[in-house]
Amino acid sequence: MIFTVTILAAFAAAAPDYDAGAKAARVLLAELVAADTTNPPGRETRAVDLAARRLEPDGIAVEKTEFAPGRGNLTARLKGSGKARPLLLLAHIDVVGTADQPWTSPPHELTERDGYLVGRGVEDDLGMAAILVETLRLLKRERTPLRRDVILALTGDEESGGLGIVHLLEKRRGSIDAAFALNEGGALVLDDGGRVGVAEIQVAEKTYQDFTLVARGETGHSSVPKPDNAIYRLARALDRLAKNPPPARLTAATRAYFAGRAKVERGELAAAMRRVAEAKDAPPAEAVLVLEKTPTQAANLRTTCVATMIKGGTRVNALAAEATANVNCRLLPDESPERAAEWLKGVVDDPSVEVRWEKEMGAAAASPVEGEAMDGLRKVIGELYPGVPLIPTVSRGATDSRHLRAAGIPSYGIHPIAMTESDGERAHGIDERIPAGGLRQGLEFFHKLVLELAAD
Repeated sequence: MIFTVTILAAFAAAAPDYDAGAKAARVLLAELVAADTTNPPGRETRAVDLAARRLEPDGIAVEKTEFAPGRGNLTARLKGSGKARPLLLLAHIDVVGTADQPWTSPPHELTERDGYLVGRGVEDDLGMAAILVETLRLLKRERTPLRRDVILALTGDEESGGLGIVHLLEKRRGSIDAAFALNEGGALVLDDGGRVGVAEIQVAEKTYQDFTLVARGETGHSSVPKPDNAIYRLARALDRLAKNPPPARLTAATRAYFAGRAKVERGELAAAMRRVAEAKDAPPAEAVLVLEKTPTQAANLRTTCVATMIKGGTRVNALAAEATANVNCRLLPDESPERAAEWLKGVVDDPSVEVRWEKEMGAAAASPVEGEAMDGLRKVIGELYPGVPLIPTVSRGATDSRHLRAAGIPSYGIHPIAMTESDGERAHGIDERIPAGGLRQGLEFFHKLVLELAAD
């Protein structure tokens, strides 16, 4: 009996202390929020130094690099036996701005309120960064035998194009080269009862591409209107764009997404998703109409292009020489900007309206929807959240994963902090927040996931 109790006590002492790890993650998260890495200008080196001060005392080697003055990345590595190629854990440490957003608490101060932690970046992506730092510290402190290296990369500029990850890929490829990566982009979605109901794994993302529509017209005094009016010409082009969205079509990843979601939705929506997923060619029009009642599902069905900014004219009493509009497109992963430009020209249907490309932000094909990473995710999610389906998804927004995929490193998006869809929609907005218990839950999830994928 004494022998049994001793063994149980030793086992309990050796179990990971997720509570202590979550407390440390919360302290780091508060520091990262206060560092204010709003991009622009970024100043991510502030966050790099904070993370380094957590890792280095545990004997974890850290490498700091800068891709611009004051703008840094951090990489750290735990060595494994080399039986398998490395695993890369990725999070970005820049955040979007809060100007003109009427927050109810200071955005760069971590505030606990009504069961939530509120602050800019707590979801996107500083909370994940804090959890990854603590995951590495747990592995190191437990002296976990690893069959592969585990690499942590905290990168800058994700919110403005990804200069941080691009710098690492181009200048320090060896520091992050891996068999596959785990990054943001997916979600553990809480249902109305506060339980994880769906696990969405990002295997691809839409390509971000801006176009500028330029219409020109005759100038002159506003007292003498002319038929060749630049603003009216642009307005007609935008009206055609609004009335003629790109056609609904499926990729392998979006087909898998709708097939998975059909199993957890109900009624008309579930039936429509099932019909779309089972369609051999174009999705059935009546099913598309059902899905289009929900804007997010409508966006999942197709490439989207929408006017986001407009300007024209110089005086209230003069005819404009030029009127322009920015059209922001999010392209399905298998679609090129060239194809989108040709489609836009066809919809505008006015050869005098110029369709001009803006900066390309990077694109990549989808990661495999089956394989070691997905198997590991499926196993750990099944153990922690029995019965919860794992659904491959295509992100509507962009992440650093596109750069990894383009460089030949498959990337899978899964945010470790479970939250409702409505809370997830607060990213980039007012009172961004995560559940106060999310750090504890997220640390256990990610630690167990890394053990499954990397432990010897």
